[in-house]
Amino acid sequence: MNNVDERFIAWWEEKRKVGKWKYAFKHGVLMFALPVYTGVELFRYFTRTDYELSVTRILAGAIIWSVLGLLSFGLIQWQTQEKRYRKLKS
Repeated sequence: MNNVDERFIAWWEEKRKVGKWKYAFKHGVLMFALPVYTGVELFRYFTRTDYELSVTRILAGAIIWSVLGLLSFGLIQWQTQEKRYRKLKS
């Protein structure tokens, strides 16, 4: 096992202490979905003349993006890290 693998194991053992769902929420929603959604909405706001900003649009978009980010990015990232961790530990 090389130094990179040993550092990964130490890093992942620390990260995985928070649990699957907290990790997926932090990485899938807070660090991916909401920043991307915010960027998309700001881009639309500043580039489209017919764009209407509303509370309903913001809330619905934030909820949809959050769910998708949690399920598609956060949990997949967790599974990928776990798979690598288990392979290195075996």
